[in-house]
Amino acid sequence: MPRRLRLTALLVCATLLAAGVTAQVKPKEPPPDPSLADFQEFTRWLGSYRSGTVRMMRELQLDEAALAEADAKMAALARWNTLPAVHQLFEAASVDPRAPGERSSTDNIDFRAELQPWRIRALARKHIAAMTVEGLDDWLIAMLHSNDLRDANEHGDAQRRRADAALQVLGARPGAAAQLALLESTSRMPPKLRLRALDVLSDSGRVELVATYVDTLRDKDADVRIASLNAIGNALGPHTDETVHETVPPELAALRDRAIEAMRGVLCRDSVWQVRAAACNSLAALKCKASIPALIDGYEAELGRTKDPWAMDLRIHRTLENMTGQRVGLNDFKSWREFWRKEGVSMRLARPEEIQTKNAGGDARYERFFSLRLESDHVLFVVDFSGSMEEPITLQSGTTSASSGTKTTKARIVIDELKKIVTSMPDGSYFNIVVFSDEVRVWRPSRAGPPELVRLDDQTRDELLGSFLDSLAPRGPTNLYGALDKAIGFAGRGLTDKYYALGFDTVYVLSDGAPSWGEVTDKDEIRRRVRETNRLKRLTINCITFGDKNDTDFLRLLAEENGGRHVHVE
Repeated sequence: MPRRLRLTALLVCATLLAAGVTAQVKPKEPPPDPSLADFQEFTRWLGSYRSGTVRMMRELQLDEAALAEADAKMAALARWNTLPAVHQLFEAASVDPRAPGERSSTDNIDFRAELQPWRIRALARKHIAAMTVEGLDDWLIAMLHSNDLRDANEHGDAQRRRADAALQVLGARPGAAAQLALLESTSRMPPKLRLRALDVLSDSGRVELVATYVDTLRDKDADVRIASLNAIGNALGPHTDETVHETVPPELAALRDRAIEAMRGVLCRDSVWQVRAAACNSLAALKCKASIPALIDGYEAELGRTKDPWAMDLRIHRTLENMTGQRVGLNDFKSWREFWRKEGVSMRLARPEEIQTKNAGGDARYERFFSLRLESDHVLFVVDFSGSMEEPITLQSGTTSASSGTKTTKARIVIDELKKIVTSMPDGSYFNIVVFSDEVRVWRPSRAGPPELVRLDDQTRDELLGSFLDSLAPRGPTNLYGALDKAIGFAGRGLTDKYYALGFDTVYVLSDGAPSWGEVTDKDEIRRRVRETNRLKRLTINCITFGDKNDTDFLRLLAEENGGRHVHVE
């Protein structure tokens, strides 16, 4: 074979051999997904949390390290900013851990108290709301319109917890786009979900949504009207407050005036007292002089309601006094009109520091309970009888019927004041008592558990004075949350049923210490839950406290946030 042919053959063989070797080399595998480790770690952590291996409370104290670890694991997952990360975090945003096995209700309460699921849900919602992944808002809104949700029972299951989490995330999203999309979609939601959506939107404080809220005031559902009124006050108030801003931009002033005119109509004509109370509160929240004529009109209309038992006239009267700093006699709308005619142009609104509680003086129409005027005849008392109420004290102030210097116990003071009220309230008043220590007890519960509205007469007075009140004995820790949850759950009940006119409109809470027992002991969380629940109930919640102000000052805030007054017994 010629040399050239041999070289060619060798070259061909070498080429074929190289090709064969190349064919046998395995292609490189793609690098592992860098987010996988964070997903796996979060999944392991969430499983441990659900089972109770990871807990947020240790020895009745918040475990800050455990909470920080939960936050860090969520942050590690959220930084990938993907929809799979959203889906995983959403499991934590709607988590509802239960004690394993067949457990009593007390065991479940203790289990949840140590896991603090509300903290975990809030952390997860915070991280999801801050993510910017495309499609997040659409995914959340689609969840709210799922058939599974529409078929879910109204008392709350996994689907409804997920819906509530979706609403709260949308409400917390930066910018107005998510809230606008949510508001536009509410017309297609089931009634209770629609109400919850409006309630969440009211916290967003978006002025862009006010015009739609005003239109919603014509809705046939009283709950929806209340939620819309709350939202108007929350959105406009920071911008129309004349104690802060000297002027309001013309476009905003026009929107304000339109809202006030709509709320004037509600205050004067709505048949549901809770709706009128919400209108009164929102007009006051605007903190502008333009609200005052609307409130005066509402006051006149309220005084003309001869068959309405609620103390709405007092609410409006007190609102006018607080806004103007003026003292005017009760049942006298003409004096308010005269005041406005003479001084409306030149007056300025009273600043918060200038508004003084006007409990002293006056009005013989009302009995007093720990120096607070009893302004309603539909009253519920929530009374602390934990072990600390047995402590002896020496009275230093005139907030009770006992004189200064009297030596007694906290429990004895409360019993004596309750007896005085029971004796002095007129026949036909409605009354009940919730007593709490570690357990919650109702004087007159209904068959289902919540208390009845008890009409006061000689027989019911004899029962209270002769047996029930004197049988109360302080013991155990302080389950304030359980008592408030019971009270808010039944007081003002029936806003959505035909019996709404038989509810309580005023609550008096008496306690001497920080909450130490029950599902929730965190003071800020208790306040948040009461605020949220009372948005529709529109109860006036007054608080009377004893003991260390550091332990009880949060009840002063709770009263202020719910239209009530606070007294501390020295």
